[in-house]
Amino acid sequence: MRGRITGIRLPKQGINETENIFYVRDMAEEMHAFSRLDGAFQRTKSLLWPIRWGVWLRLALIALFVGGGVSFPNTSQYNFEEGDLPPGFVESLPDIAPLIVAFVIVLLAIALIWWIIGAAMRFVFVDMLRTDDIHIRPFFGERLGKGMRLFLFEAALTLILILAMMAFILMLVGIGGSGVGGAALILAFIPFVLVAALLFGIVFLLTTDFVVPIMIREDCGVIEGWRRLFGMISNNVMQTLVYIVTRFVLGLIAAIVQAVLVILALVIIAIPFVLIGIVLLAAIQAGNYVLLLALIIPYLVIAIPVALLIAVPFVTFFRYYGLLVLEGLAPEYRLLPE
Repeated sequence: MRGRITGIRLPKQGINETENIFYVRDMAEEMHAFSRLDGAFQRTKSLLWPIRWGVWLRLALIALFVGGGVSFPNTSQYNFEEGDLPPGFVESLPDIAPLIVAFVIVLLAIALIWWIIGAAMRFVFVDMLRTDDIHIRPFFGERLGKGMRLFLFEAALTLILILAMMAFILMLVGIGGSGVGGAALILAFIPFVLVAALLFGIVFLLTTDFVVPIMIREDCGVIEGWRRLFGMISNNVMQTLVYIVTRFVLGLIAAIVQAVLVILALVIIAIPFVLIGIVLLAAIQAGNYVLLLALIIPYLVIAIPVALLIAVPFVTFFRYYGLLVLEGLAPEYRLLPE
């Protein structure tokens, strides 16, 4: 029986075809990105089935802050024209500018608070799974400090990426001019921008999946967590690369499946509200669309929790998956109970 090791073994010379088949199968079993999939699925099933609504609702709240993998349609491609704006809107801009600025500031403040809470929730999520205590309150206060550190780390990386892209674009425009030449250079270097964004995405992925549990185990900061992760990766380069690729592929598939389920659920939920709206408009025989807007509020009250509940199995599986792979790469970081 071959011993299982974390590294990749070179094939022996002179082995026959049957032995080579067993060797390839042995290598596949040694890849933690593959061997831990079943464990993550079984743990997710054990936690979520049979259904305990208290557990599902708390995990839905976690999904609200840590994200469930659904991307929403991009509406930035629509070009607004002057005819799309209400009459006199442009002339009134100087008067409402302070309100617009205040509104933007409030949105930014809400986004920052949301980001900080989401960073703390990532630690809370790990604590919930490692203790089998699916409650948020006992862990949130304790993990808020680490969440703030994680937020500052991610905010700094995001700012660096944005500034680097802006400087890069300005440099290209300076070289090629503001006309066709500058635009052509920007288009030519889009692949490099995408590669940079991918690298930053990998950093964020490894931070959530590996550094956060390391910070919990070692009671350390983000930089120290990354230092320990670098040491672990240096001994498991191929394992880490396979995990990153597998994680991205599974994440893409999960996002597509989840998006389809959410869209179907939203359509089904919308049917009674549409029927009620049709009846109300026909009863008053007028184009009073305020009634339709009033129906949006109860629709969202139902639709948003349903979408979050759909996200629960996905976020739970990937959290278990990351913890199990980390345990395979470095047994000293085993956090989950037997």
